[in-house]
Amino acid sequence: MPKNIALRWEDGFDQCVLDSRPASVAAPALPRASAPGVMRSIVRNHRRMLSVVLPLATLSEGIELLMPIVLGLVIDHGVLAGDLRLTVLGALGLIAMRILGVLLWVWTFLQSQKACMFERHRLRVGLTGAVLDPRSRAVQRPAGEVLSIATSDADKASDLLDMLPWVVPSTIAVLAASVYLAVSDLWLGLAMLCGIVVMVVVIRVITPTLSARYDDQQSQAAEAAATATDLVHGLRVLQGLGVQSRARATYRRRSQIALQAALVNARYSGISSGLTTLVTGTMLAAVVVLAALRALDGALALGVLIAVVGVARYVMGMLQGLSGAPVWWASMSTSARRVRDLYTDLRRTVDDPELGLDVLTVQRDDRGDVASTAAGTDVGRRGAAGGLQLPQLSVADGEVVALACADARDAEAAIDAVSGRVDAGARVGTTPITPADRLTLRSELLVEPHVVDLFDGTLREQLATRAPAGTTDGADGTWADHALHAAGAQDLLRILPDGYDTRILDRGSNLSGGQRQRIALARAVAADAPVLVLHDPTTAVDAVTEQNIAEALIAARRRTDRATLLVTRAPALLREADRVVFMQNGAVAAEGAHTDLMGIEAYAEVVRR
Repeated sequence: MPKNIALRWEDGFDQCVLDSRPASVAAPALPRASAPGVMRSIVRNHRRMLSVVLPLATLSEGIELLMPIVLGLVIDHGVLAGDLRLTVLGALGLIAMRILGVLLWVWTFLQSQKACMFERHRLRVGLTGAVLDPRSRAVQRPAGEVLSIATSDADKASDLLDMLPWVVPSTIAVLAASVYLAVSDLWLGLAMLCGIVVMVVVIRVITPTLSARYDDQQSQAAEAAATATDLVHGLRVLQGLGVQSRARATYRRRSQIALQAALVNARYSGISSGLTTLVTGTMLAAVVVLAALRALDGALALGVLIAVVGVARYVMGMLQGLSGAPVWWASMSTSARRVRDLYTDLRRTVDDPELGLDVLTVQRDDRGDVASTAAGTDVGRRGAAGGLQLPQLSVADGEVVALACADARDAEAAIDAVSGRVDAGARVGTTPITPADRLTLRSELLVEPHVVDLFDGTLREQLATRAPAGTTDGADGTWADHALHAAGAQDLLRILPDGYDTRILDRGSNLSGGQRQRIALARAVAADAPVLVLHDPTTAVDAVTEQNIAEALIAARRRTDRATLLVTRAPALLREADRVVFMQNGAVAAEGAHTDLMGIEAYAEVVRR
């Protein structure tokens, strides 16, 4: 079984869950430190827009509120008084108010939606950039959960900019309507205010419960998505073990749990909406009945009664909308917290300047400079980088060195050092390899890990992933042929139905382990990095193929301006290397040619198969 895939058995061996995380990653998450709030960041980024949109949206709602009041005045002072001129002017004024209100609503809606869509894009790109940035800490979450947060939760958190432009103006309009009713008749104003107070109390009581229920729903949905992702990625392993039925049962169980959480959340949301509707309906019914009684007593004129009914109808619509705000707020605040927690796990922040759109949209991997063909150099090739130096060994330009470790932990430590995960004193030429500076070395150094990933795309696109600029422009495909030959993978052109145009699925799920490994090796060779580090590149192939790869790979890399380090125990690669460094107990125990080192019992025991 590949070392990055493990099967967790749960519930007394009744269920099987595929976990694609290493044991160190699957450990419980560390306590989170405080981090900038996502919602604050969203508001701060659009404070100029909000400073314009909120007043104009409030003006639009104010116009809607004024229309029944103006209509009542026109009826009292125009229609009932027999003043045709005032009646006509009042009608024209109502039409103008309606047009202005609609235009303001359309403009504010477009601005808020643009800002909302921008924030969705910013959070998605920022989270994706943080996850892919090698300087971020490795997340202790399944891939499916990360995907759920970077898409669904990022979208919901951004809905804040959709909610504010109508919640704030609606609240102000409802308070203004209460003041108008109180001025018209004190009892009407008191009835309205009492209803608003009751609704606020109801909302305050139910909002924490809604937030908790929504958090549980999102967590269960993310867990189900993570399980589905792991099952797809480990499908071949599951089929080999013959536990497909148990895997399906596990996903059904997780999916049912997520469904139950969603149903519970929907039930509480329905109760919330029902309670707020009951409160607002009772309050407005009381206002209308009270206004009608006051009009029959002669305390209210006919126009005022019509205005009161119109205002009550308007307030009813506003309160119906505001009654859904707790549900919306619960979903937004929960999603924003999940986004913030993911940033914290990555040791990044939502306002990290290196994760801004202005940086990520123009950032590119420096794969090599396009050199002038007139100068007699190859297009896109970089020159020598000065070799690779580690505290225990060094690899000069033009040299292929193999590192054989008696303990796998020494090999992992060497890979961590050259990849910049830790600052262990490694250098490319005179440039230190550190966690902070390793991005600047991408064009000079390529570290191909033992566990590799292939991406969705054609075989040609896989090989061109890190190829220097300009080398893939030719239509003859010589560069690709060279890379496949160096990886011992020429036979793939005969096996794959469409040759270079064959579609490779995500993580190479339509390939065997050996095919995936050889394509990844060919991709590394095509990158033509001045310094190349390979970690166990031939563990999934047979001995004959391994020997062919060793001869072709080292022939391709043995050039005066290229340095290559092979961290491996494979005899074929050790035999072809210019020099072998044998490490034991964290220190160099011997160094020399493979045939000479075979006389050392400890070395022979390590490399013997």
